[in-house]
Amino acid sequence: MLLSELLTKLTCGDLEGEELDEAVTAISDAPSAPRDEWSDSDAQAYAMAILSHPGGYMASSDKLDELHKQIQEIFDEFPDFPYELLKDSDGSARPYFEWLDTELAQRAVDEGGYDLIQIDGNGTDEMDALVVYRRDTNDIIQAAALMGVTLARPPTYYRGIEAMVGKRPD
Repeated sequence: MLLSELLTKLTCGDLEGEELDEAVTAISDAPSAPRDEWSDSDAQAYAMAILSHPGGYMASSDKLDELHKQIQEIFDEFPDFPYELLKDSDGSARPYFEWLDTELAQRAVDEGGYDLIQIDGNGTDEMDALVVYRRDTNDIIQAAALMGVTLARPPTYYRGIEAMVGKRPD
Protein backbone atom coordinates (compact mmCIF):
# COMPACT_ATOMS: atom_id res chain seq x y z
CA MET A 1 0.00 0.00 0.00
CA LEU A 2 1.27 3.45 -0.86
CA LEU A 3 1.79 5.96 1.94
CA SER A 4 -0.85 8.20 0.33
CA GLU A 5 -3.36 5.32 0.56
CA LEU A 6 -2.47 4.77 4.22
CA LEU A 7 -3.01 8.45 5.04
CA THR A 8 -6.27 8.46 3.11
CA LYS A 9 -7.47 5.50 5.16
CA LEU A 10 -6.23 7.02 8.43
CA THR A 11 -8.33 10.13 7.75
CA CYS A 12 -11.40 8.34 6.36
CA GLY A 13 -10.74 9.98 2.99
CA ASP A 14 -10.61 13.57 4.28
CA LEU A 15 -6.92 14.20 3.58
CA GLU A 16 -6.43 14.86 -0.14
CA GLY A 17 -4.73 16.99 -2.77
CA GLU A 18 -1.83 19.21 -1.79
CA GLU A 19 -2.38 18.55 1.91
CA LEU A 20 -2.03 14.79 1.28
CA ASP A 21 1.10 15.31 -0.83
CA GLU A 22 2.70 17.42 1.93
CA ALA A 23 1.86 14.79 4.55
CA VAL A 24 3.36 12.00 2.40
CA THR A 25 6.58 14.00 2.01
CA ALA A 26 6.80 14.81 5.74
CA ILE A 27 6.30 11.17 6.74
CA SER A 28 8.68 9.85 4.07
CA ASP A 29 11.35 12.27 5.31
CA ALA A 30 10.74 11.53 9.02
CA PRO A 31 13.65 9.12 9.56
CA SER A 32 16.17 11.59 8.14
CA ALA A 33 14.66 14.68 9.81
CA PRO A 34 16.12 15.98 13.10
CA ARG A 35 14.68 13.98 15.99
CA ASP A 36 13.56 14.82 19.47
CA GLU A 37 15.96 13.42 22.06
CA TRP A 38 13.55 10.61 23.08
CA SER A 39 13.06 9.39 19.50
CA ASP A 40 15.74 6.81 18.88
CA SER A 41 14.45 4.79 15.94
CA ASP A 42 12.97 5.16 12.48
CA ALA A 43 9.77 3.52 13.78
CA GLN A 44 9.35 6.25 16.42
CA ALA A 45 10.07 8.93 13.83
CA TYR A 46 7.44 7.44 11.51
CA ALA A 47 4.94 7.08 14.39
CA MET A 48 5.32 10.73 15.36
CA ALA A 49 5.06 11.88 11.75
CA ILE A 50 1.96 9.77 11.19
CA LEU A 51 0.38 11.15 14.38
CA SER A 52 0.79 14.72 13.19
CA HIS A 53 -1.49 14.31 10.14
CA PRO A 54 -4.84 12.58 10.93
CA GLY A 55 -6.13 15.64 12.79
CA GLY A 56 -9.83 15.26 13.47
CA TYR A 57 -9.71 11.46 13.67
CA MET A 58 -7.14 11.19 16.44
CA ALA A 59 -7.45 11.20 20.20
CA SER A 60 -4.55 11.29 22.65
CA SER A 61 -4.47 11.20 26.44
CA ASP A 62 -3.03 9.34 29.39
CA LYS A 63 -6.50 9.20 30.99
CA LEU A 64 -9.25 7.01 29.59
CA ASP A 65 -12.11 9.45 30.24
CA GLU A 66 -10.15 12.28 28.56
CA LEU A 67 -9.44 10.04 25.58
CA HIS A 68 -13.17 9.31 25.41
CA LYS A 69 -14.00 13.02 25.47
CA GLN A 70 -11.80 13.54 22.41
CA ILE A 71 -13.40 10.59 20.64
CA GLN A 72 -16.81 12.02 21.55
CA GLU A 73 -15.85 15.32 19.87
CA ILE A 74 -15.24 13.52 16.56
CA PHE A 75 -18.95 12.73 16.28
CA ASP A 76 -22.06 14.91 16.27
CA GLU A 77 -23.70 12.71 18.89
CA PHE A 78 -21.88 10.18 21.04
CA PRO A 79 -22.60 8.77 24.52
CA ASP A 80 -20.80 10.10 27.56
CA PHE A 81 -18.03 8.12 29.24
CA PRO A 82 -19.51 4.99 30.86
CA TYR A 83 -18.13 5.39 34.39
CA GLU A 84 -20.65 2.86 35.75
CA LEU A 85 -19.36 0.19 33.36
CA LEU A 86 -15.88 0.42 34.86
CA LYS A 87 -17.05 0.46 38.47
CA ASP A 88 -16.50 -3.30 38.92
CA SER A 89 -13.74 -3.81 36.34
CA ASP A 90 -10.83 -4.15 38.81
CA GLY A 91 -9.01 -1.34 37.02
CA SER A 92 -9.17 -2.94 33.59
CA ALA A 93 -9.84 -0.78 30.53
CA ARG A 94 -11.08 -3.81 28.58
CA PRO A 95 -14.82 -3.32 29.35
CA TYR A 96 -14.58 0.28 28.13
CA PHE A 97 -12.91 -0.68 24.86
CA GLU A 98 -15.41 -3.47 24.23
CA TRP A 99 -18.26 -1.00 24.85
CA LEU A 100 -16.57 1.60 22.63
CA ASP A 101 -16.08 -0.98 19.88
CA THR A 102 -19.84 -1.61 19.83
CA GLU A 103 -20.61 2.13 19.76
CA LEU A 104 -18.20 2.81 16.90
CA ALA A 105 -19.47 -0.14 14.86
CA GLN A 106 -22.96 1.41 14.87
CA ARG A 107 -21.78 4.55 13.06
CA ALA A 108 -20.95 4.95 9.34
CA VAL A 109 -22.68 1.63 8.73
CA ASP A 110 -22.45 2.10 4.94
CA GLU A 111 -18.67 2.19 5.36
CA GLY A 112 -18.64 -0.89 7.63
CA GLY A 113 -18.68 1.12 10.86
CA TYR A 114 -15.80 2.83 12.63
CA ASP A 115 -12.97 1.21 14.53
CA LEU A 116 -10.39 2.46 17.01
CA ILE A 117 -6.73 1.65 16.54
CA GLN A 118 -3.99 2.44 19.00
CA ILE A 119 -0.47 3.51 18.05
CA ASP A 120 2.46 2.10 20.02
CA GLY A 121 5.98 3.44 20.03
CA ASN A 122 5.31 7.16 20.13
CA GLY A 123 7.77 7.65 22.99
CA THR A 124 5.25 9.04 25.50
CA ASP A 125 2.84 7.76 28.16
CA GLU A 126 -0.09 9.00 26.11
CA MET A 127 -2.44 6.60 24.41
CA ASP A 128 -2.70 7.72 20.82
CA ALA A 129 -5.72 6.35 19.02
CA LEU A 130 -7.24 6.85 15.60
CA VAL A 131 -10.84 6.43 14.51
CA VAL A 132 -10.88 4.75 11.10
CA TYR A 133 -13.34 2.89 8.93
CA ARG A 134 -13.57 -0.68 10.18
CA ARG A 135 -13.19 -2.03 6.65
CA ASP A 136 -9.71 -0.43 6.50
CA THR A 137 -8.39 -1.55 9.89
CA ASN A 138 -6.42 -4.60 8.77
CA ASP A 139 -4.90 -2.78 5.79
CA ILE A 140 -3.84 0.11 8.03
CA ILE A 141 -2.29 -2.19 10.65
CA GLN A 142 -0.37 -4.13 7.99
CA ALA A 143 0.86 -1.03 6.13
CA ALA A 144 2.02 0.61 9.36
CA ALA A 145 3.83 -2.60 10.36
CA LEU A 146 5.87 -2.39 7.16
CA MET A 147 7.09 1.00 8.41
CA GLY A 148 7.91 -0.48 11.84
CA VAL A 149 4.92 1.23 13.48
CA THR A 150 2.79 -0.99 15.70
CA LEU A 151 -0.95 -0.43 15.58
CA ALA A 152 -3.54 -2.54 17.39
CA ARG A 153 -7.23 -2.57 18.17
CA PRO A 154 -7.51 -1.89 21.94
CA PRO A 155 -9.93 -4.79 22.65
CA THR A 156 -7.47 -7.21 21.03
CA TYR A 157 -4.54 -5.63 22.86
CA TYR A 158 -6.18 -5.91 26.28
CA ARG A 159 -7.40 -9.47 25.68
CA GLY A 160 -3.81 -10.40 24.77
CA ILE A 161 -2.38 -8.87 27.94
CA GLU A 162 -4.94 -10.66 30.07
CA ALA A 163 -4.12 -13.98 28.39
CA MET A 164 -0.38 -13.48 28.93
CA VAL A 165 -0.56 -12.61 32.61
CA GLY A 166 -3.77 -14.41 33.52
CA LYS A 167 -5.39 -11.30 34.95
CA ARG A 168 -6.68 -7.92 33.93
CA PRO A 169 -4.08 -5.22 33.25
CA ASP A 170 -3.84 -2.33 35.69
